[in-house]
Amino acid sequence: MAFCGYKFSLCLLLISAWGVVQLLIMGVLFYSEAPAFIEDLPLDEQYNSPEEILPIVQRGFKDNAFNCLIAACLYIVTMGVSGWQFYLNQKTTYQV
Repeated sequence: MAFCGYKFSLCLLLISAWGVVQLLIMGVLFYSEAPAFIEDLPLDEQYNSPEEILPIVQRGFKDNAFNCLIAACLYIVTMGVSGWQFYLNQKTTYQV
């Protein structure tokens, strides 16, 4: 039962593959606490000491890494469904 067309399923397949790659890379970079992603952390405006901010920064990096990996898993599900639709559309195209 195909519920999306040939071109749309191919487009979703390509976008999902790119999303998985990008989010896995971002998840690894967040997990390794890359300083380029410090702006993406939920931080307050002021802290009194470095000892106060360090656990909050580390927790923020771990949370963002976990969120990226969850989103990558959702993209894998989307890639599976769109690959299945692409296969069904390709199969029906050759039968006609």
